[in-house]
Amino acid sequence: MADWKAELDELLELADKQFPPDEHEPLGIHDYLQSVVVPAFEELAAEFQRRGRDVQIDQGDHDAWIMITKDGHEEFFYQVEAKPYGASKYAFPLVPLSDPHGKEYRAEAHVRDRSLEQDVTNATKDDLITSFLREYRRHLEWHK
Repeated sequence: MADWKAELDELLELADKQFPPDEHEPLGIHDYLQSVVVPAFEELAAEFQRRGRDVQIDQGDHDAWIMITKDGHEEFFYQVEAKPYGASKYAFPLVPLSDPHGKEYRAEAHVRDRSLEQDVTNATKDDLITSFLREYRRHLEWHK
């Protein structure tokens, strides 16, 4: 009988390492935009500018966007926007974003010409760059 208790101890230790209490605190929208989204856009901007494109980046209270232009015309627009949603009822939900009042949000990626409905709430900077490049490729292939 003690064998299953030892196994349970190991499993709970593993769970505590994977899901420490602090990681379940919602990240502030502003913090997420400042620490993940905008740095991803800035890295992209530097490379696009190095290759002769003009780039604009802007951040609001609940969103940030990057627009690539060539010869004064918009070539591509990509936005990450925090949208309000109801709290999950799962034991280990993906950690939502929050505003200063505790309202929960999820971050979604959008492009100008179509809705992506892509959840990027827990995306890293590299994840966002990959998503941007995938959508930029689709945009270019669609508008040949």
